[in-house]
Amino acid sequence: MSWLLTLLGFMVAASATAPHSLVQERWQRLPLGAIRPKGWLLTQMTLQSKALTSHLPLFWPNIANTSWLGGFADVDGGIHENTPYWLNGAVPLAVQVEDEELMKTVEQYFEGIFTRQGSDGWLGPDTDRSDFWSRIPFMLALAQYHESLPEGHQRSRCASVAHRFFTAVGQRLEEGVQLGSWSSMRAHDLIWSIHYFAALLPANSSFAHWLLDLAKRLHEAAFQWNEQWFNSSAFATAPVILDSLKTHGVNNAQAVKHGVVWARQSGEVQQGFAESWLAWSQLQRFHGQPHGAFSADEHLAGTNPSRGTELCAVVEAMWSLLLTAQLAPNDRSAVKPLDALEVLAYNALPGSLSEDLWSHPYLQLANSYQALSHEVDHVWTHDGPDSAMYGLAPNYPCCTSNFHQGYPKFAANLFFESPETKEIISALWAPSLARFSHLGAQIELKTDYPFNAGVEYWIQNEEPFQLTIRLPPFLRDDPSAAASLRVTLEGRTVNRTVVDGFLRVQVTSKAERPRLAVRLDFALEPRVSRSSEGSTVHVGPLLMALDLAEERKEVRRHAFEAADWDTFTRKSWQVALPETPRFGDVRHRSFDLPPLPHDAARCPLALEAELVGVRWPAEHQAPAAPPEALVPGQAARSNRSLG
Repeated sequence: MSWLLTLLGFMVAASATAPHSLVQERWQRLPLGAIRPKGWLLTQMTLQSKALTSHLPLFWPNIANTSWLGGFADVDGGIHENTPYWLNGAVPLAVQVEDEELMKTVEQYFEGIFTRQGSDGWLGPDTDRSDFWSRIPFMLALAQYHESLPEGHQRSRCASVAHRFFTAVGQRLEEGVQLGSWSSMRAHDLIWSIHYFAALLPANSSFAHWLLDLAKRLHEAAFQWNEQWFNSSAFATAPVILDSLKTHGVNNAQAVKHGVVWARQSGEVQQGFAESWLAWSQLQRFHGQPHGAFSADEHLAGTNPSRGTELCAVVEAMWSLLLTAQLAPNDRSAVKPLDALEVLAYNALPGSLSEDLWSHPYLQLANSYQALSHEVDHVWTHDGPDSAMYGLAPNYPCCTSNFHQGYPKFAANLFFESPETKEIISALWAPSLARFSHLGAQIELKTDYPFNAGVEYWIQNEEPFQLTIRLPPFLRDDPSAAASLRVTLEGRTVNRTVVDGFLRVQVTSKAERPRLAVRLDFALEPRVSRSSEGSTVHVGPLLMALDLAEERKEVRRHAFEAADWDTFTRKSWQVALPETPRFGDVRHRSFDLPPLPHDAARCPLALEAELVGVRWPAEHQAPAAPPEALVPGQAARSNRSLG
């Protein structure tokens, strides 16, 4: 135990310069497991838990034979990130869908990693002393696992493992070990986990003081994203040719949280939010895509919708936006990242996954008419020829292990609470059940949104509270949609005044059993947006895609249901909306047949549109920039399905 005595002496000495002060988040997260998916979201997440998430440990070497458990895999690029990535998503997924088998597997991995923790506290294979990065997603997984556990031995053990690891990090920094390249770019994910465990300690704890000093040293040693990139003339405003870690898409997605995470410790909440929102605004302004993400095929690639976006960048951006909203200084600020997150979650995320959750493309393209293996002539510039195909691990393996966090972290943050003001915040709409122990309340959100209109809050509560409901942008900004909104409280129509993006309802009645307390009815109508990159059609938050009559051909079969696929289309993509768009009725279908199908013939929401054939050339096996004016092609006006 000599290492512990030595490091404790170092901690006490360091604590004199590090006051224990973390700003309390304006909105508090509910503990993992307090929000459970229901309806279509439960169907989708259960499907995920029974597909790759539970099967990767059975056959994929990077998880099944991981170096974290003494194996020889998971060493791509000299780092060991795949098993930590997988745990970062498998933990919340297993908890939320109550998958006991998946949780047993997860706990076996934790047990194996715990027992292999080094005598100095280091976690995982120690092949590069500056490789802090590989440990960072593991610490995020550990924080979630700890949060889901009841008080007891295993929960205390998780905290002990974390504390020992943090001491090892501090010792290495004291020895002059520098943050490696990836570690420097992504250090604030580690700072988030330090803050999580520090907040659990008494305010006068010397170790809590030391942890915040450690976070400060990491912050100062890390790449300063605001000053050196997002708020700098160096920021890439065009597709990247000369790439670096600054231009890397996933690094940028993770860096969005940089400002708000550090603001918890600096106390500069307004500044921290401004930095994070500037980061997202810059990415959207110069690289934004119709599905809500930004282009990054592997590096920032401009606004051309035929360029790709890596799946890792999608799920990391979702997590960054959730933290940005939670740590925003006020409602007016918080609504902006929530708006951005909703578009990502309902477009970019499902657009990056197969309908059965057994495969994915490394890159998704907003404009694409094929997804093939061995595309030697391709529009993206920094990734390999298999990047657009659906498969087990096209291009790099990171997305295969990292995509698992997308739906679970989204579901875990549908609601927040503010016990001091007796307020419950409904941040995002998806079918779910949330329990609020501080307020003695339970809310089931019954809805088929975003595929159908109508949201019901079935509430059981011991005392009155304020329900603060974020309204999506189309219900705030579109006059006809806003006019369709009808709000009923305890069966009575009430005022629908919206302030800073939120509708506030006072739930004054109490009930021992759930009752329909609040209901919102509204219309879902198509909306058209035009830009120099072309036209997009939205219904609610959903980006509509043209029915191209897709066909799949199996390229390679892996274990279980995992396979690689080429995808072709049988209908022409060379069409455009006429100057005056004409749409049929929005068609809604039931959810009787899981999984939610992607093909237009069975998708839950579809729309007929009149389209015009145009002369639209292809470049590098993808649609070129759209013609400035509609030049009629061979196809006449016709109705086509959007879904």
